Amino acid sequence: MTDETQGLSRLYLTAWLVLIAITALEMSTVLVFHISAGTRVVILIVLALMKASLIGAYYMGLRFERLAMAYIAILPLILLLLMLLAVVPDAALLLPRH
Repeated sequence: MTDETQGLSRLYLTAWLVLIAITALEMSTVLVFHISAGTRVVILIVLALMKASLIGAYYMGLRFERLAMAYIAILPLILLLLMLLAVVPDAALLLPRH
């Protein structure tokens, strides 16, 4: 193997290990730590954005394309907000009132 190939392999392996660590952190956030639901959701969204950015940067080859990386991080948040705006009014009607 050439030095460049070894460097790329090491880079991909490092990115993969970081993705595994983030996944373990996500799982432990849900299964191990007793955190309030709102805080847990925020933590999981931030970790998911980190994973999406890593995958976009290293496995999709977008490390040097800032605009594409911004779209990868921002578009899911916009879609999440649109989904919440569509679902929350209906969910609020289903919740029992005390």
